[in-house]
Amino acid sequence: MINKISGKRSPAEVKHLQVGDKEITTVTDIADTLTESFSEISANKHYSSKFQSHKAHAGRQTLKFNSNYMETYNTPFSIHELRDALSNSNDFAVGPDDINYQMLKQLPSEVLNTLLNILNEIWLTGNFPSSWRQSYVVPIPKPGKDTSDPTNYHPIALTSCVCKTMERMVNNRLYGTWKETK
Repeated sequence: MINKISGKRSPAEVKHLQVGDKEITTVTDIADTLTESFSEISANKHYSSKFQSHKAHAGRQTLKFNSNYMETYNTPFSIHELRDALSNSNDFAVGPDDINYQMLKQLPSEVLNTLLNILNEIWLTGNFPSSWRQSYVVPIPKPGKDTSDPTNYHPIALTSCVCKTMERMVNNRLYGTWKETK
């Protein structure tokens, strides 16, 4: 309803798919067919042999990372970093947790501080919520293409806005785009 009021349209519903001579019409079969198509498109066999060789070699390398965890990027996040990450977020569709950016932006200060404490605990321990590894995958039709062909869709993954907020905070630190104002 809110999308209709704000003028945003929901993606067109997939009514059926055609694979060879077979018409696929049930929701489960359509989802399975799109999943197979997305999996096929992103399979390793589509990479060049040079890239596959590089990937295999890189995967066998042992990382040599020495740290006392006192580097600046390992310190707890500040409330300024959290507010900055939220202010630079755009209102996208929600992920599996049903939390959107507008909810996060409207949190009272004490709740925002609680969220910051939770994010800092996650950051310092490295124990990420399993829900952050889940997403809703939405098939988006390619413009001007036959929507009954499962290869004519782009997969878009919708993930947790809380997770994306923390990712933005980490990226800002790593790429030096965030400067704390005192």
